Amino acid sequence: DFPVPPLTGSYYLTSSVNIGEVENKGWEISAKWTDQLDEFSYSIGGMLFDNRNQVLKAGYNTTDTLIFKGTNDRIWYRGIPINNYYGYRTDGYFQNQEEIDATAAKFPNTLPGDIKYVDQNGDGILNDEDRAYLGDTAPHFNYSVTLDMRYKNWDFSLLGQGVGKRVGRLGGQEGYPVFVDGGSNNLGAPRQYYADNRWTPETPNSRFPRVWTGSSTNTYLSDVWLSDASFFRIKSLQLGYTMPKVRNNIRNLRIYFNAQDFLTFTNWEGLEPERDGGNGAYPRMATYSVGFQVTLF
Repeated sequence: DFPVPPLTGSYYLTSSVNIGEVENKGWEISAKWTDQLDEFSYSIGGMLFDNRNQVLKAGYNTTDTLIFKGTNDRIWYRGIPINNYYGYRTDGYFQNQEEIDATAAKFPNTLPGDIKYVDQNGDGILNDEDRAYLGDTAPHFNYSVTLDMRYKNWDFSLLGQGVGKRVGRLGGQEGYPVFVDGGSNNLGAPRQYYADNRWTPETPNSRFPRVWTGSSTNTYLSDVWLSDASFFRIKSLQLGYTMPKVRNNIRNLRIYFNAQDFLTFTNWEGLEPERDGGNGAYPRMATYSVGFQVTLF
């Protein structure tokens, strides 16, 4: 906010102004090949593109740093992407009370199985000064592939789409073990994936921290909750067969099977690699259909 001089007569003492400077650079390539061999014809195509941005000025000067009030998990300073993860780096989990007692930099009420956050500035205290840039939120190396084939009365088409690099954030029902108000689990049950990979004294090197209820410092944004969200998905697949001259008044009849979003290859630990969250959102659903097309004289 920028201060407004009282002599202007404005009701407000501050006013929002545009500050900062961002640079965007991108590229795109595409190719397609079509051929025919007797009664067999085919077409193969593909596209690959990417866009990168970086903050040139976060404020009035190139040395300014800006942390958002409403979204304090994001930071701006020269050289980093405009959309980013700003949180804590971690060093595993506390294994026992002795390790907790021997660690100066920790949050209050830390228990075995909680996340061990890194004290970035080495002052023996964990606070906002220990947060760091954890990565870019944007998808990179976006691509698509198409395949169309015809042989006699048969036709086949396929569309695939994917992202070569993206860091996603697990959260809510998708990431946390029991997302509750402190008394009752009013938002549903934890995912089996979390239950199978949670910390216990018998599984000290697990993927996730211990199970907790109510508020917890484990929910702070950290590299624990970031995961590989790159993927390749079959967006649509269709197989059809055309019967010519079925009757005198029907030129041809085409019967086809269609499938959409039915197959995804990904290492994403959540439910939907194209969407972060976990509360009030559903993963993309697979759709199957059978239909026919009639051409009349």
